[in-house]
Amino acid sequence: MHKDEKVKTACVIGNGPSRKTLSLETIGSKMTTYGCNALYRDYMPDYLISMDILMVCEVVDNKVHHKTKFYTQHCNKMDDLAKEGEPINFCKIERETHDSGNSALRLAMSNEHEIVYVIGFDYSSDPSSLPNVYTGTNNYQSSYIWPAASMTDTKWIQRLRRILKDHPNQKIIRVNGTRQLDITDSNYSEITIEQFKEIYDATNWIHI
Repeated sequence: MHKDEKVKTACVIGNGPSRKTLSLETIGSKMTTYGCNALYRDYMPDYLISMDILMVCEVVDNKVHHKTKFYTQHCNKMDDLAKEGEPINFCKIERETHDSGNSALRLAMSNEHEIVYVIGFDYSSDPSSLPNVYTGTNNYQSSYIWPAASMTDTKWIQRLRRILKDHPNQKIIRVNGTRQLDITDSNYSEITIEQFKEIYDATNWIHI
């Protein structure tokens, strides 16, 4: 791997169950990593993004923001801590990016990576479910089955489409762990988990 490849390439890590078969440590050794919410419990990414106030408080209480670059949205408590010198960064506030996953993706794109892989963005496998590896743990719902799941799923995909249109010269490659998305933008593509494993396990790093 050339020394500048990690800068050119990034991986945004969501918490859908499909990412459990992937080696986050290996991925992190080959590209810049952006993670969401409770990911730090298992793996510390280069950037951690959380837009949910309960998770934000957990991150700050555990001093995670001292161990990685932490991004969130403005609120009185976080604004005050930032003014006091705590290492807290803020995502650009736009209504369509207030979920952690798409906020992480938008941050990666704004950092001008040429290629951004997305893992663990599973979306719903049926209209009522949005499974998450942390379901039932602290600050997460006890079940991934709820009536608003399909609405949330639709909003997430709409936000992804907006990011693609805002960054036409950068590529987003989603590692598909559930279903294929009906997105035809030229800067978007999907690969399987097995294909991604072949990419990050390769001795010589080659972009696809």
